[in-house]
Amino acid sequence: MNNNNKLRHYRLPTARPNKSKIGHQCIAALLAAALMPSSSFANKSSGTLEEVLVTARKRSESMQTIPIAVSALTGQDLLDRGISNTKELTKMIPSLEIREGQANQIYIRGIGERTGFARVDPAVGVYLDDLFLPRSDGQLLDTVDVQSIQVLRGPQGTLFGKNTTGGALVVSLIKPNDSHEAYVDVGAGNFGQRHLKAAINVPISDTFFSRVAVNINKNNGFIEDVSNGRSNSSIDRQSLLFQTRWEASESFSIDTQAFLGKVRENFPGANCNVPSNHALYIEGLWVAHPGDTDPSNLTAFRENCESNSRQRLGDLKSNEGENAQLNKDLDTLLLAATTEWEISDSLSFKTVIGLRGEKEGPIQASDTDGGPALWGSYVNTEDSNRRSYSLELQLNGDAFSQRLNYTTGLFLMHETNTENFTITNTLRGLDAQTVGEIGLGEKPTRPVPGGTIPLIGFVGAPLIASEFDLANTTAALFAQGSFDLTQQLEITLGFRITAERRESELTTLEADMDAIGERITGSGLFGNGMTVGVFGPGAEGFYPYLGPLGWRDDPVSIAAALFPDANGDALLDYPVNPNSFRRETREEVFTQSTPMLSVSYTLPEQWLDGSFIDSSMLYATWSRGFKSGFFEPRGIDGLQKIEPEVVTNHEIGFKVDAFDRSLRINAAFYAMDFNDQQLIAVGADSQQNIAVVFSNAGKSEIRGAEFEINWLPLPALAFNAALSINNYRYLEFTELDLQAAVIGQEKRVDRTNETFPVTPDKSASIGVQYTWSGDFGEISPRIDVSYKSAIFYGFDPGSYAIFKQDEELAGQPAYALIDARLSWQNPAGDTTVSGWVKNLSDERYRIGVVAVADSSGIYNQAYGEPRMFGIDIRKTY
Repeated sequence: MNNNNKLRHYRLPTARPNKSKIGHQCIAALLAAALMPSSSFANKSSGTLEEVLVTARKRSESMQTIPIAVSALTGQDLLDRGISNTKELTKMIPSLEIREGQANQIYIRGIGERTGFARVDPAVGVYLDDLFLPRSDGQLLDTVDVQSIQVLRGPQGTLFGKNTTGGALVVSLIKPNDSHEAYVDVGAGNFGQRHLKAAINVPISDTFFSRVAVNINKNNGFIEDVSNGRSNSSIDRQSLLFQTRWEASESFSIDTQAFLGKVRENFPGANCNVPSNHALYIEGLWVAHPGDTDPSNLTAFRENCESNSRQRLGDLKSNEGENAQLNKDLDTLLLAATTEWEISDSLSFKTVIGLRGEKEGPIQASDTDGGPALWGSYVNTEDSNRRSYSLELQLNGDAFSQRLNYTTGLFLMHETNTENFTITNTLRGLDAQTVGEIGLGEKPTRPVPGGTIPLIGFVGAPLIASEFDLANTTAALFAQGSFDLTQQLEITLGFRITAERRESELTTLEADMDAIGERITGSGLFGNGMTVGVFGPGAEGFYPYLGPLGWRDDPVSIAAALFPDANGDALLDYPVNPNSFRRETREEVFTQSTPMLSVSYTLPEQWLDGSFIDSSMLYATWSRGFKSGFFEPRGIDGLQKIEPEVVTNHEIGFKVDAFDRSLRINAAFYAMDFNDQQLIAVGADSQQNIAVVFSNAGKSEIRGAEFEINWLPLPALAFNAALSINNYRYLEFTELDLQAAVIGQEKRVDRTNETFPVTPDKSASIGVQYTWSGDFGEISPRIDVSYKSAIFYGFDPGSYAIFKQDEELAGQPAYALIDARLSWQNPAGDTTVSGWVKNLSDERYRIGVVAVADSSGIYNQAYGEPRMFGIDIRKTY
């Protein structure tokens, strides 16, 4: 065994008897104010908290001795709490927010990535053992055959490096060993829930071991789409994991894994509301939609959206249209091999090789009208393919009688992605009065009752078909060392230099405006097209309606009916102009250094003698994280560069074990400076064509604190607690004023002091578990309560203003969830039966998707799981 991987036991807490009962009572009062679950790690027989080993610095260490804000859960913790997927960690880990939908979203301390587009990297690095998983689609993992999960909060740019501006999530698997063992875990519940998890460990020889695990997890969905009878928010996941371990000698081993995953499920069903009539698609531009017969009294857009509202349909129902493409098809293949060579007692060498391939089927990424009508869609029309190849070399060692511990190495990765998408928009109408006001550079006013002359055309391009081909190549050198200046004082220095080459090729095809015009005028109901200065490409084609009743004929519906969705792919069938084909390529190397420095001090034991504190460590850390830039399509200007984002973290914290190690309190306080934050916002090209695109926010800041508490007042009674408080705001962030752009003016909206989207500024919860033991075995009831403060789900300034007035209109007000579990384990300890309820109070809470108040004017909202209950049976052999 390499001594580098051994714990330095003089740092570990030691027990002291005869502690004050008054101290216990004081702590109990404190916990009553702020309890939230973390990891129990309890020794039930002794009533002490067990030592938690983590690998946050690429070697096994006690969690209480490292200067990192880290939370850890063992596989047993996951079973005790009924955690079946990593997304459920959001209920118990401070500052961690995970949302699952069309795009998996993982945020730590407010830092994450919202869209899931292949051209944009996630901001939280996810690792399976030592293997980096680069895309968000496959990062939310079912917890099958998991040894532990670690959540490292704050930038981890030195040892973990790529895409860890928010932090890192490390999942460690149970490894093959020399014993014959197996387990089967089955369960069933409401909404057609059923699952099977099973694993078997088989040693092939004295030095070669194998392990196979399977996972099947399904339910029927809990949102009924009344337009097509389909159940959305369903789960259908299957996976197979095969691992081997070869201990070729006492100093050399090889671990391999092969993972096959298959997902066939439906996305969360979404409801729709209109938070503001002042959006451009409604009264901001006085845009008429199919069904509108009076431009001064527009009702069709709101009616379409609200026909898919929860208020109209009732609970757990949606109305998203017969042709909505809400299915998720994802196939994953992962191959990995890790070798470890202990060169000497003080030096080891590790290699990690990974190959990963994914294929994702067509997806309807967004619906800009929010209802059953097919007025605007963003659809990935073909399979998207992703490949990544990675190699990491690590040299780990110690020197000076283990006073110095170090890791240095090289990381290489090549990744290719294809991403296709097609945008379509229906025909819409403007009154001649509105067009005249726009032409004079005036803000449109309400048209006269009944309107004047209807003009039918496009607000935005009728069709743009795009395909991205992306290639990313990353190379990084890193080194980090920790040196014990004294037995109590440790200093850690780290440095990483990363170079990332981003190659992007974008091809586009657009609609044939001449062919569209011929079809419209060929109907005999519309005159020749005219140019109208309305934002977006394709605006030159507006056609006056010639019918005898004008607006009362519903001319927008008449024109829109000429371009149906004949093949049912959720895209309107416009003729394509082959001469519009364009290809553009961009390439650049983004380079960044990410250093770190930390100092930690462990209080001497003699200082603690006679006190209720068993051990205490204080630390201060300065660290940096980096996420690469990329290229973003922006109208006629083509691919535009989005700058890399860099986060600098200043953090202090403490870790304390007390009362005979029955109480553990860890806390961190931090100030994070965020430069060039990559955000979805409203932008424009050089000709004022407006689109929703990525941009950089300039400067932002995050100020916060996190607390985690574990307490064993009795050997059989465990309390777990934590609290996170964060304050996010933009310091430099402006974007285009849409209302001004409509009339040809270029103005910017100052978004300084707005909060960040998707993530709450406060989270808290409480976990309590008690275990009765006897001849009957063990009975363990458990209850967990989690709390989230209000969450903003918009992305434009109008939706933020509405959110501040009424959180319901563009976000989710504060809410709490209650989970309960009752388990029985037989006296032999090989059979466990658990009955459980999640969301006991049947709370309705939104988990996305987005509010857009300035342009389309809708709030698409998906809801989290209602009350779910079931029974699990686990048998070990």
